[in-house]
Amino acid sequence: MKRSKRRASKANALGQSRISPEEAVEFLEAMRVMAGEIDEPTVPISLRVPANILRIVKLRAKADGKKYQSLIVEYIRKGIQGRNND
Repeated sequence: MKRSKRRASKANALGQSRISPEEAVEFLEAMRVMAGEIDEPTVPISLRVPANILRIVKLRAKADGKKYQSLIVEYIRKGIQGRNND
């Protein structure tokens, strides 16, 4: 087996996958846009969240005077950017 195939096999076995150059460019562009705090229109998704976590997020949002979905987006953004939560 060629060396590159062995590496790909090992990456897949570890639950990792290689991304194409096009996917890498798309990711970098998305990060650039996000860094500029320019949000695109929202897209509805379905996400299963443990009830206790959702309850805490809703209470935190209420205490901060925010909508809980906006707070979830804020947490996701911070996680992607590698920043600690406040």
